[in-house]
Amino acid sequence: MLKSTSASPASIKYQFVYNLTPANSLAFEDLTFPSITKHWQKFRQRGPLSGVAVSVNEERVGFVLAELMPDVTRAEVLSFFVKPNYRRQGLGTQLMRYMEIALTKLSCAELFLKYRVTSLTDSALEPILHQQSWQPPETEFVLTKTTAEKLRSAPWVYKYCLPQQFTVFPWTELTKAEKARIVQRKKYPDALSPFTEDGPLEPINSVGLRYQGEVIGWAIAHRIAPDTIRYSSMFVEEPFQKLGRGFALLTEAVRRQLTADIPYFTAAVASNNIGMLRCVDRYFKPYAELMSESRRCVKRLG
Repeated sequence: MLKSTSASPASIKYQFVYNLTPANSLAFEDLTFPSITKHWQKFRQRGPLSGVAVSVNEERVGFVLAELMPDVTRAEVLSFFVKPNYRRQGLGTQLMRYMEIALTKLSCAELFLKYRVTSLTDSALEPILHQQSWQPPETEFVLTKTTAEKLRSAPWVYKYCLPQQFTVFPWTELTKAEKARIVQRKKYPDALSPFTEDGPLEPINSVGLRYQGEVIGWAIAHRIAPDTIRYSSMFVEEPFQKLGRGFALLTEAVRRQLTADIPYFTAAVASNNIGMLRCVDRYFKPYAELMSESRRCVKRLG
């Protein structure tokens, strides 16, 4: 069991951290959650960074880091952390208050935070946000993670196949003309675009679907760790949705990952994508290693 370390007010110091960059913010890696190192491996800097650190008896025990958006009217909390021994003493609450002060001086009007639901966010983070009058959190995505071992025992992985008039092809073989045609026709919602900047596609199981020579769907995946593939978007055009062609395409992508022996599968399904949420609940939940939510919380400043 962790031993709690109480601190007298005189021994606690809060400090604004200036001139932060992605490079020098890595010095705070042991005081970041989520990991700031992993964040910069995935994302580019969008705007100025602001940091606030807290020290107890000259030992840094907590840190909050926020990034202004390009319009500088909004900022995102990238990381928020207090060492376990120093929690439940109000340090995190004060860190967030000082961050609000720093951002208000920069004319920032809104602060937002995204996080995955865990027992720690339930017991520690959300009470702080509620206490400081943040808006109620909203679920953006349902998150699921499972293993190849579990999916190999799922009957649906092998049950759904596409009719012969449909052709599955590696997405890396999409031609420039086909890409232009997809963009021109614009049959898909922006959230399911196959042309996002989420990093290099996973060639093993990012696949497209052709019908009568026209690309009418895709399942896009990204390698987020050497042993883990994330299923980032799946879409087929409306006339084919009720026929189950999208799910059949998804099972084809799953089978390709199983053949390649990549052990972990993960996906995020938007909370307003009712069809895919039903799919996750019916087909993935019984074989899931993890089910959680990604939430977003907002506070107006000033």
